[in-house]
Amino acid sequence: MLLQLLFLLPQGSSALALNFPWESIQLAEAETRNYSAIAFGNLAHQFEPKECKVIPGDDDWPSDDEWTTFNKTLGGALLKPKPLASVCYTGPSYDATRCEQLKTGWTNIAIHSNDPTSVMSQWASGDSCVPTSQPNSTCSQGGYPVYVVNATTVRHVQMAVNFARNNNIRLVIKNGGHDFNGKNIGGYALSVWMHHLKGIIYHANYTAPDYSGQAVAIGGGSQALDAYTTMSGYNITLLMPGGSTVGLAGGFFQGGGHSSYTSFYGLAADHVVRINAVTADGRLVTADAETNEDLYWAFRGGGGGTYGIVTSIVVKAFPQTPIATGRITFSTVLAPGSNSTGISLETFWEGMKAYWEFCIPLVNNGGLGYNFIRHTPNPNSNETGLTFTTSITLPNHTIAEYRAFMRPLQEKLNALGIAVPMPPVQRFANIYTRDQPPSLARAQAISSASSAEDGTTNPLKPRALGDVVGNTLIASRFFPRSSFSSATSRTAMNAAIRTFIEAGGYEFHGMNYAPTLAVAGNPRNAVNPAFRSTVMHAQGYDSRSWWDGTRPVESMAIQAEKHRRLQAYMQGWRDITPGSGSYINEGDAQEPDWKGAFFGANYERLRGVKERWDPEGVFWALNTVGSDKWEVRGGSGGGRRGLYTQDGRLCRVEG
Repeated sequence: MLLQLLFLLPQGSSALALNFPWESIQLAEAETRNYSAIAFGNLAHQFEPKECKVIPGDDDWPSDDEWTTFNKTLGGALLKPKPLASVCYTGPSYDATRCEQLKTGWTNIAIHSNDPTSVMSQWASGDSCVPTSQPNSTCSQGGYPVYVVNATTVRHVQMAVNFARNNNIRLVIKNGGHDFNGKNIGGYALSVWMHHLKGIIYHANYTAPDYSGQAVAIGGGSQALDAYTTMSGYNITLLMPGGSTVGLAGGFFQGGGHSSYTSFYGLAADHVVRINAVTADGRLVTADAETNEDLYWAFRGGGGGTYGIVTSIVVKAFPQTPIATGRITFSTVLAPGSNSTGISLETFWEGMKAYWEFCIPLVNNGGLGYNFIRHTPNPNSNETGLTFTTSITLPNHTIAEYRAFMRPLQEKLNALGIAVPMPPVQRFANIYTRDQPPSLARAQAISSASSAEDGTTNPLKPRALGDVVGNTLIASRFFPRSSFSSATSRTAMNAAIRTFIEAGGYEFHGMNYAPTLAVAGNPRNAVNPAFRSTVMHAQGYDSRSWWDGTRPVESMAIQAEKHRRLQAYMQGWRDITPGSGSYINEGDAQEPDWKGAFFGANYERLRGVKERWDPEGVFWALNTVGSDKWEVRGGSGGGRRGLYTQDGRLCRVEG
């Protein structure tokens, strides 16, 4: 039925190229004539700038009757939800059974994905309402929005944008809640919940101004798990994230979007060929290589939550690309069930240098290294050791070719005294066949997982950091090719990572990939230039900040101090990678040089696009282009000087 409907939609229109039936349900000018609150705007400055967005209690905050009228005009799509964990607190929402379920499953990303306000990074809310066994304690709205538009049509999105803009209300955007820095919530805000604008449609022959071939249209609320069956059903490969609940048309491609095929095909942003979005004036526009070209450039890599609300995208589909994969592990501690001893700490780090030397050949062959260095309990003592685990994935390699490629690394490790056997190798139709069932099953299983990447039984250590809900502190850095190109540079990198792990007590996650312009097909987009020279996207994080939903939550002051400490240790990585950057979707919420780190030389051009399409600052999120014109005041975390929580009032920055 959906394929038949495609012929009814103006796919080739130069004005609008609609992908889904719900995109044709739009707000009409006639509807706004008698209801100015939802009137369209224009891209010139309309209002006398006010210092702050309005909040409940202000004279300008809409009355209950105005919200009721808005809801009726929406057809009942307006929600006023309490925080998810409000069921644990004395009051009309109290539900002891549901509270117990939340306490045991709080880290389960699926629970938060299907809630209109809850998000992955709980700290951004100010931890204002968390599961508790003390029902008489305090639950407040905190950083969660006051109202939510449950969007099921473009009309809903347009009305939300117009109502927020015309009433000077903060506007936020949420799909599944998957964001490390809390860009999807905001105190005293109206939120657009995109979660139900789903759809995946395959096109055998799609034509856009700069592309002709297989493609897939993706709805603005679709998540990675929604795309897996499409790949299997049509024998294609799409560039998908590792986390099954990641929203595809939101921050993923807008920030760049890495996948298991990054060294083979490039980034997700490199292969988006058409975008539909509601802009700050409330109008739906199409952006491609011939229409609204500046938006087309900016959306593809210039950061999410900035230029408009994407309702759908069209992406290239590649032929089914099989992968071969295996895993290598070595450790300073005794392996469970083993009679052998672990290697020495010095040998461990010599082994890491051998791995770093292997990384350039790996990415040059289109491969991915997905690795961790973790602190591991020693079963023979009270001390902890270090364990390195890497999953090596090679597209379009047979098992025999994979083993031949891996042999030099195996031999070098063995020569160092690290007894690593040739790993068992498996070959799959694509990486998602291996990792992701086409359902929420994997996400729902995270909180009760029996094993993790490092072989432990900690259910809070799933395959992807983004599958963990709580208060994880994280920062990232791109290590460029120059860091791997000589023994001297590899030694310096090794020392910086070692200090971070041993002295800092942190854990390490590295992804070895190289989305060069040549690999990506020389796209013209806003992807952070530092991406193009990277060989490792490295993350540092504090596993001790994970929260299981049952123990007391640390105060904002303690969390802010932990964050400052993490930043201090991350400086060692920045010092040895001058001119490089960080991934906006997985970076430090308080990255010191966030403009340079997340956007590089593209920032000024992106700022021009922002000023053209959103001069009033309708769209705001932390560390996005133009976000320095605003600040959250009164947040419990202390803002830029502490922890940038969203439980405050959004105001213009003076000067």
